[in-house]
This record gives sequence, C-alpha cells and structure tokens, in this order.
Amino acid sequence: MKFLFILIPFLTFSQQQVAKGVVLDKVTNEPIPYVNISILESTVGTSSNDDGSFRLEINEDDTNKVVSLSSLGYASSKIPVSLFLKSEKIFLKPKTEVLEEVVIKDKFEAKTNVVNKIEDSDLCHGYGSLAENPWIMALYFPYNEDYQETEFLKSVKFHFGNFKNKKAKFRLRLFTIGKDSLPHEDILKESVVVELTKKQKEAVVDISNYDILFPREGFYVAFEWLYIPYNAEEVTFHFTDKKKKKEKRIKYQPTFSATCENEGEYMVASYISGEWRFYAANTYKSEKKAVPAISLTLSN
Repeated sequence: MKFLFILIPFLTFSQQQVAKGVVLDKVTNEPIPYVNISILESTVGTSSNDDGSFRLEINEDDTNKVVSLSSLGYASSKIPVSLFLKSEKIFLKPKTEVLEEVVIKDKFEAKTNVVNKIEDSDLCHGYGSLAENPWIMALYFPYNEDYQETEFLKSVKFHFGNFKNKKAKFRLRLFTIGKDSLPHEDILKESVVVELTKKQKEAVVDISNYDILFPREGFYVAFEWLYIPYNAEEVTFHFTDKKKKKEKRIKYQPTFSATCENEGEYMVASYISGEWRFYAANTYKSEKKAVPAISLTLSN
C-alpha cells in the first residue's frame, strides 16, 4: 500500500486581499516565469505563470509581513506585503555570475554508473502538495571515490510510482552544499522545466550537455513544484469527522514517489516560506523516513 505525504498549510479564516501583477527582468523588461513567491513566516505563496503573471490571496494577518521572490538566475528580492499589494510590476535583477576557471576534459560516455538505483518495489510513499506556498524538495548526493572513472552528470531520474498524475510540469534544480549543509547556489544556470504526460511513472532528465563534474563536496538534486493553473487539480478529501465529511481543495501536480529509509542514511532538505531547512518525514506507522526517489546516472 502506498501512502502520500500532503504538504498542506494550516488554514486561516481571516479577511483576504488579492495581489495581482507580473514579475519582470529588470534589464530586459521580459516576463519571468515560475518565480517562487512566498510570504515569510507564513504558509502563503504562489508561482508566477508562464507569462510572468501572478495572483495571490493574502490574509489580513499577513499584511505586516514580507514577501520573498526568488528564481533561478536572479537575485532574490524581499519587499513588504503592503508594497507588494500595490505593485502591478515586480522587477528582479539578473545575477552577475563570476566565472571560475574551467578545466576541459575529454568525455567518452563509454562507461556509466547509476547512483541510488531504485526499483518499483522500493517505492513506498509519495510527496504531493496542497499548499500554495511553493515547496522545493532536495536530496543530497555525497561524492564517492568510486566515481572517479565516471565523473560527469549524465541524467537525473525521478520516480512517480502508481500515483495518478495528470499532465504536469516541474523544475529540476541542482544546488551546491553550503556551510550549514543546506542547499546553497544553483549549479544549473538555466531553467530546466520537465513536462510529464498523464500517469507517467518516471522521468529521465538528460543533463549531459551541461558537462557538469560531480562536485567533490557533493551536491543536492531537487524538484520544484510550479504553482500554476496547468498543474492545478481539484480534489475532494473525505474526513471521518461527522461534522466535516468532505472538502474540495486544489492539489498541485505532480506527486513524487519516495522510498522508506533508516534515519540518518540520507540528507533531505526543503525550501518553504522563503528558507531552506532539513526535512525528515516519518513514514506511516514506522520509524523509517521518507526520502525522495531520485537516481543519478554518471558517465565518463
């Protein structure tokens, strides 16, 4: 039997205001899709759409807080909610990358090596999202001396098991590890959005063209939910409480599979409410932890 972890906020019932606008590149004035928009110290947030537009319902209790906007390739921005509500255009500044010395190596791809190989029988749980505060889930991959003959990152494989996903999009993220052992800087410098077909059980994302060497300090592989209409699905939840038998909510696809592992064997982090934190969800009626079902293929 498979169980699903739903990332869901505590509900509040205060009066709401609606923020609507578009996120733009400060240099080119072009719209920025899939910007992570989160109100700090709350469970409220959204993503910008393909055309950079956004709509966010904000509780009265959150009007004195701060909005965090972040997206791959741009400097993060924080503005007061009171100003955010009045702004129809939000501008993000592109990051100025400092280029490091590049070492050119021959790549043959005659050898491959699968890291964290996962079979269908290993899948036991899943991650789904009802929260409108954008989540990113990240799994840490440490370096092993055995990888010396297959140092290049060839592909990333995500598993979805038997969850009945509809067509959906998510974004692949790769992060360096920071001094606090949490995800730090993006390794991929461009947006890699993965499109899934209905009921797709796995997705292999080819990243061989980026010629990325496995970092000696290890790195994080992450999936980022996109809180856009394309991924939204209305679902009905049934409750045992007689006073509240069922409730309709919006679920955001896809649902990612997980494996059940012993505590401490893997390092998992999540980005929520504008910050990274370690994440360790208990599995159903067990002391084991749910770990994102992600595999890597390396090549030489």
